Amino acid sequence: MPSDLSTAFFGLWILVSALFSYAAYWAFTIRRFLVHRLYRRQASWVTGMGIYFVALSSFLAFAIFYSLNTLYVNVLGGVLIGSGFVVIFAWMDSTIRVARLSDPLSRDTLRWSKLRYFLGLVTVGGAIGSVFTAINSGFSQVAPFGGALFFGALALLISARRSGDITLKKHLIWTGLCTFFLWLASQVEMPLSNIQLLSQLNLSEVITYAFVAAGAYSLYRSAKSLVPLGHMSVAENAQALPVSPSFSTS
Repeated sequence: MPSDLSTAFFGLWILVSALFSYAAYWAFTIRRFLVHRLYRRQASWVTGMGIYFVALSSFLAFAIFYSLNTLYVNVLGGVLIGSGFVVIFAWMDSTIRVARLSDPLSRDTLRWSKLRYFLGLVTVGGAIGSVFTAINSGFSQVAPFGGALFFGALALLISARRSGDITLKKHLIWTGLCTFFLWLASQVEMPLSNIQLLSQLNLSEVITYAFVAAGAYSLYRSAKSLVPLGHMSVAENAQALPVSPSFSTS
């Protein structure tokens, strides 16, 4: 049984890495063909996030699989996880602000224009704390990225409903699902690892990586959704805003 679960864990890691890598490749490839700079910026974010998640998931997979717990491993883990807090929040924040441009009523979802400052401060504090926790107690004891990721996912999904741009609407839905699955993975890992039977069989890691795989697939779909479909409502909405995009609908 343990060997079967180890194989499943390794297979899930390969799937996760492949999906994140393909999402990064797809976003990087289509970026130069996108006319509007907002779409190009989102493609750049997806490229960067895909690369980051490949690095993080690979590190965690090998560290957990081989039970690595040296000081150097913990420092590297703390830096990777802590920097991820900041980068993921910046990605969500940028995407939510772009989403507001596509809303014909320019609504401030969850009062994000104010909430972002509080969540950003908490995120930076959590990132710094994660490095110290990793050094003192091991990277596996770092508190999961919770509230900011959850509120970011919620804001993205609500913004998707309000968007008047079909392309951005789909992008926001998939980005929101990606962040939601990543939040879910971060929340279930520690409770599952405290269950002795699941921990002994490595089932907690397998279940966690299954949610991460769902997030990786969602990131790939968010990149793919940036291909314009000919309905560019955000262009009309942006006429009253400082952005002056130019679209090709051919």
